[in-house]
Amino acid sequence: MRMRPLLILCFAVLLLAAARGSSQAQSAGPHGSIPAAPVTLENGEFECPAYVDGADERGARIRIPQGWTLTNLAGETPVVYSAREWYAGSCESDAWVERLEGRDALVLRAQDLETPPAPGKPFDAALSQQVTVEPGGAYSVSAWFVSLCGGSFSAPNDCPEGVYMAKLLGLDPQGGMDAAADSVQWVENRANFVGEDGRTRVGWQNLRVAAVAESDSMTVFARVNSPFQWHGNHAFVDAVKIVRAPAAMFASLPATSDANPLSLAWNSEQSPDVIALGGTYRLYVDIEVRPENGEWRALLTDGGETGAIGFAPRCTNIRYEFRLRARAEQPPAEEAGEGAWPNHRFPGVWSEPVGVYFTAPTGPTTTRTEAGSLLWDIFLPIVASTPDC
Repeated sequence: MRMRPLLILCFAVLLLAAARGSSQAQSAGPHGSIPAAPVTLENGEFECPAYVDGADERGARIRIPQGWTLTNLAGETPVVYSAREWYAGSCESDAWVERLEGRDALVLRAQDLETPPAPGKPFDAALSQQVTVEPGGAYSVSAWFVSLCGGSFSAPNDCPEGVYMAKLLGLDPQGGMDAAADSVQWVENRANFVGEDGRTRVGWQNLRVAAVAESDSMTVFARVNSPFQWHGNHAFVDAVKIVRAPAAMFASLPATSDANPLSLAWNSEQSPDVIALGGTYRLYVDIEVRPENGEWRALLTDGGETGAIGFAPRCTNIRYEFRLRARAEQPPAEEAGEGAWPNHRFPGVWSEPVGVYFTAPTGPTTTRTEAGSLLWDIFLPIVASTPDC
C-alpha cells in the first residue's frame, strides 16, 4: 500500500509526457527569426569613386571597392577595377560601361587577357565584407554577375566546351573571412554571357543565398573562379544586397497522426527591408517532405503567404519530416506591372524539420496524386504493398 502514491505519481507523469508529445507548436517556424534591426552593407553597388588602390603580384595597380577585402584563392590575381574607371577612363566620364545598377560595376579581368602566348590566366578571386547582425537572425543576400568566357559580347563566342567561369555568392554565418572555410554557404552559376549556341545572349545572372547568423557578424562573399586559361575571360559584379530574410512557419502539427490526409497549414511574414524596396514583391512559400532515411522532395512550390494543403503518406508506421521556407520575389511585369530594379530575389532559410509519425488508419486511405500544380485526394482500399515512401 505504501507504493500506491508513487505509482499514481508515475502514471501522472506519463500522462503529462504523452499530452506534451501529442502536438508540436511550430510558431517559431524557421530556425532564424526576422531580426529587429536592418543590416548595412557598404558599397554593394560598387560605385566609383568609392575604391582604394592596391597592387597585384606584378606590382600593377588594382582598385578594390571600399569596404571590401580582396583575396585571390588560386592562379594570378586578376585585374580588379571600377568598370567605369577602367573602360571609360574616369569616374566622371558618361561613356557607356557594363553594369546593372547605378553608373558603375566591379570588373575582374584575367591577366594577359588577350596577350599571347597564354592569354587569360586562371584566377579565383573573392571579395568579402563583414556585416554586423543579430545572432539567431535570418539574413538573405542577392547579387548580380555576368561572366564572359572567350571575350567580348560579340557573337559567335568561342569559349570551348568544358571551359567555364564560375560565379559564386557566399555567406558565412560565423562571420569568418576565409573563403575556403567549410562554414561558408555558397551558390554557384556557370552560365556564360551567351548560350551553348554561342550567339543567344544570356546576360546578367542573379545569385541568392540565405543563412542564420551564428555570431554577431556574418560575411558576404562575391567570388569569380576562372579555372581555365582562355583568352578574354572576365566578369562583372554589381548590386550586392543583404536584407533580413522573410520567414514562414507551420501551424501546430501532431507528433503522431492517423489522419489521411493530414492538413499542413502555414503562414509567413515579409521582410521589412523588402517592403522598403517597394516594387511588386510577393511572398511565396515552398514545402518539402522526406520519409525516414529518405531524401527531401518538393511537396509545394510557389504557395501563397498563408494556406493549407493535405498530405497523405504513401507509407504508414514511419516518420515523415516537413520543412518550409518563404521567398520574396517580384512576379513577371505582365502579371503585376513594373517592379523595383534591380529585380532581386530574397530566399528565406529552410525551417527546422518537423516530424510526424503516421500510424496505420483503420478505414480507407487517401493517396495524394500530383499532376503539375493540381492535387486530388483519391480514396483507395488498404492493400498489401511496398510503395516508395
